Amino acid sequence: MKRFKCLPSSWGSLTWQQLCRMWEVKQRYGGNADIARIAALLDLLGCTVSRHCFTTPSTNSGETVYVLTDREGCQWTATPRELSWMAKQSLPWFDYPYGDRGEDAVKDEKGKVVKERREPVMGYVGPMRDAMMLPIETLKIGRRHFALPQVACSNLSWQQYRSLQGLSPQLFAEGISEDQAVELQSHFLSYILVPRSIALLDTSGGSIRLRPHFEFRYNAEQAEELSQWFRKRFNQNSHFMSTVFHICFQTYQTALAYYSAAYPMLFQDDGKKDAMRDALQGEVGTINTIMKYAGYAEQNQVYESNLPFIMDILNTMTKEAKEIERISHKTKK
Repeated sequence: MKRFKCLPSSWGSLTWQQLCRMWEVKQRYGGNADIARIAALLDLLGCTVSRHCFTTPSTNSGETVYVLTDREGCQWTATPRELSWMAKQSLPWFDYPYGDRGEDAVKDEKGKVVKERREPVMGYVGPMRDAMMLPIETLKIGRRHFALPQVACSNLSWQQYRSLQGLSPQLFAEGISEDQAVELQSHFLSYILVPRSIALLDTSGGSIRLRPHFEFRYNAEQAEELSQWFRKRFNQNSHFMSTVFHICFQTYQTALAYYSAAYPMLFQDDGKKDAMRDALQGEVGTINTIMKYAGYAEQNQVYESNLPFIMDILNTMTKEAKEIERISHKTKK
């Protein structure tokens, strides 16, 4: 039976365009995993399909056979069952966009395997392939243009990060209604997507002139207005907006994986303290300390700073705190 080479090995190896198409396929055929996998495989292969009915000599009855033509013009035939098998073998990752730890084999009392072992699957977060860039930087929804979050989220502000961290645990909580899910997703997009705005630049050259230009800059006041705007877009085109949400959420998850690897002391609990959690809970003290490190005069400057800059400062603070603790413990001995 035909096998395919050069197919993506995980959600993490998809381009942005492929990622959008795969989510559209998953949403369209979500209730039928076999059909969804087949549609995804055909999309990735760039195949066209024609349907024929052949009479098999053994049963003297008609059997549906599909003729598939790939980008190179090569053709082959497959029955629905064969096509389903090929899709399942070629895209084992398709059912697990956020990754999966797999399952051990299950045996009965006599030691016979009653359920085969399922291999772990890398999700979009896993490889962090796009940690530095995205193929597309802007997104158009209606008449508005938005700056897409880079996967490493280097263009996120500290204020955005705080808002996203507070909201993320609620997004996939059990028991929420569809209406609540849309509300939460609308809020998430209002935090992570930055709308294009017009600003006036001062240019000096003998005289001061003002000229308009477009820029993308997060403003904490945008969230309430934008969340209502996104909610209306969900009502108008839930399929498209749901795809946008999932892509943005996966982008954010990849950023967290990237930063947890870059700053393990901030994201990993050592059993005593969780630096990132403490930074958020003891916000006033943390912000004042960051202001001293950065040489800021106002708290808003901290909130408006980009995330990696604040991460670097928090990482330095954590290292110093651990060193002080180590010296103190050594002195007591």
